[in-house]
Amino acid sequence: MGSENNLQCRFFNECGGCDFLDLSTKDYQNLKIKFLEEIFAKNKIQIHSNIEYNWFGKGKRRKITLQVNKQNKIGFFAKKSHVIVEIDECIISEEKISKLIIPLKNLLNSVAQNIINQITITSFDSGIDLIFSCQKDSDFSFENKIVLFAKENKLNASIQNKNGLTPLFISHKNQIFYSDFKIDLASNIFIQATKNGLEKILELIDEQISGKNNIADIYSGFGAYTFSIAQKSQVTAFEGSEKMIELIKKNTAKNSLNNNIKFINRDLFSNPLESKELNKFDLAIINPPRNGATPQIEEIAKSKLNHIIYVSCNPITFTFDAKILVNSGFKITKMNALDQFYGSKHLELVAILKR
Repeated sequence: MGSENNLQCRFFNECGGCDFLDLSTKDYQNLKIKFLEEIFAKNKIQIHSNIEYNWFGKGKRRKITLQVNKQNKIGFFAKKSHVIVEIDECIISEEKISKLIIPLKNLLNSVAQNIINQITITSFDSGIDLIFSCQKDSDFSFENKIVLFAKENKLNASIQNKNGLTPLFISHKNQIFYSDFKIDLASNIFIQATKNGLEKILELIDEQISGKNNIADIYSGFGAYTFSIAQKSQVTAFEGSEKMIELIKKNTAKNSLNNNIKFINRDLFSNPLESKELNKFDLAIINPPRNGATPQIEEIAKSKLNHIIYVSCNPITFTFDAKILVNSGFKITKMNALDQFYGSKHLELVAILKR
């Protein structure tokens, strides 16, 4: 861990986007580790190994959502306020995202006011994608300016309004790359906050699946882990969103993995996999939403499963679910904390549990 001071953002004292950019790197890392240890101690969660803290540094976030006010000023909300603090860079995001902020400000100066309320910028491995969230209907002149902007900057651009998401200009397919795969994605899809974070999670999963022939990927999303697992094992992806299942189907066929992947559309909160269904799997990976997955965890606890990988974006709800598993005979044998959320209290966890 370094001891140098962080480069403080020029907007930090007003902007509510970040909490800890004024700390040294060492103090910042210690704060995050302490925060996690306090959560585990408070909830009496025992980790049978050291917590491995993975620090990815600044400038790694590959998705940000900028707020736009009625006068087309762009930035983030001030702390505890809905007043927008104008910015012209964002040091927590990838550089190519940060460099788009000034061109976007110039674009907003040329279009009608009080139409756009947010702009989401996502850096896929194949290029940048923009979503302009509009609170009012747009006209041809407005949309044409966005199209010209997208062409000039070689971006994808879409409008999100009450009618849904409408692509205006497509420069490239939205894709993420890993191993030998190119995975096609939708503009408004959830992806890991950093490329480094996804790579680390895949590495940790890969360490655990050796000798496991039949794996359940529970809350699979678009299959970020599914495709990696399918290189070595049979995997069944369970996901509640029909759109996500359609993406998995298309990418499974595109990457010639039909013999290795099954996919099941299922609402896992109201209709979790029952213990008897889980018994046929050698290992389960579960990556639930922020509120956890208690109904599904209770079924896992009753099953004959002996190996679980739990990926969590909320350490607090993780501890609630972990208690259930520990009480049923599981031990947390490995814990990785992934700092994908530079400047905030948030951490991604990857926990290995064995009965």
